[in-house]
Amino acid sequence: MSLDNPKISIIVPVYNTANYLEECLDSLINQSLEEIEIICIDDKSEDDSPKILEKYASSDKRIKLLYNKENTGQALARNIALKSVKGEYVSFMDSDDKIDLNAYEKVLNFSEENNLDMVLFNVVRFDRKGIIGGSELHEKSIQKLNSNTNILENNEFVYDTSPCNKLIKTSLIEENNIEFVDRLYEDLLFSMELFTSTDSVGVLPDVKYYWRRRRDKSNKSTTQNRTNKKNIADRIFIINQIEELFKSNEKYNSLLDSYHFKLLEIDYRLFIDQIDIGDEEYKEFILNNIKPIIETYPKELFSHLSMINKIKYEFLIEDKIDELIYIREKERNYNFYSKQNERLTKEIKTVKSTKGWIDYKKDNLTNRFKSKIGKD
Repeated sequence: MSLDNPKISIIVPVYNTANYLEECLDSLINQSLEEIEIICIDDKSEDDSPKILEKYASSDKRIKLLYNKENTGQALARNIALKSVKGEYVSFMDSDDKIDLNAYEKVLNFSEENNLDMVLFNVVRFDRKGIIGGSELHEKSIQKLNSNTNILENNEFVYDTSPCNKLIKTSLIEENNIEFVDRLYEDLLFSMELFTSTDSVGVLPDVKYYWRRRRDKSNKSTTQNRTNKKNIADRIFIINQIEELFKSNEKYNSLLDSYHFKLLEIDYRLFIDQIDIGDEEYKEFILNNIKPIIETYPKELFSHLSMINKIKYEFLIEDKIDELIYIREKERNYNFYSKQNERLTKEIKTVKSTKGWIDYKKDNLTNRFKSKIGKD
């Protein structure tokens, strides 16, 4: 095996993930495909991450260590690492995640057999207790094997916004000058730029990337802190950049409806669902930045949402923040899900049209939430 000609370069930005880093690196150094280089860039960690990296690099020459002199953030760290790749293909991994031990061998073979620029593989959520389930962001886009497709044939790819579940030809990135922007949620724009730069994408659902959900409130990833003002401002910036990307090329204008629905179903909902725990400034931010955008969307897009989410957007548009908070408190406190409790949702929809609906049989409504959980 030549260290100078790896088939795949795997980029791993590292920042204060000592608790998870060994599990991540073990899943890489034990890959069935040996012709890889593992580029770890430490982004000025303040924990034991650098010591762990040095320990692993001393025993596996495929690990290349880079160090940032100051904390620049994941986007710029990835860009620095991209400049030093030697592999014909590039993949990314977050330093608190892991991957199947035969993943890169299977994905590489699939890509070469079908002459693909990019291959998508599956994403599974896990925490310290084990597997949680599939990823809401990827379930729609990675459902079945496909040896050659593109985002115009599969509009559901607008949901696939992570670089970590992809094997990408290095030439695709270099020839199209694709890099990460210096914002949170940089993954979203990077992925859409990849999709709009190739017509040769494959899907391999049986290969799994394991995306960690951190349960420790004191050690959440940056994007889990959704009430942070920079967090929401950066996401709106990235959302707008993707919109301009689709608008700038007539070929991709047809993606806008699918993209807007995805925003309603996922992106905006994630922030609206924090309305009951955000402060007054956060509520104002939602009203001033998200409400004006969704008011421009065609009404038919909302008709495809679940009933409970339609109600949330109605409340937001009508400035009924107290009502929206009430719904979120019930969802959070009683683990309420619209698919399991559609009748409750219908009752809320009926009651909400009554003046002063929050006070209307409030105690009775609360009891119904408690008694109906888990029932059809």
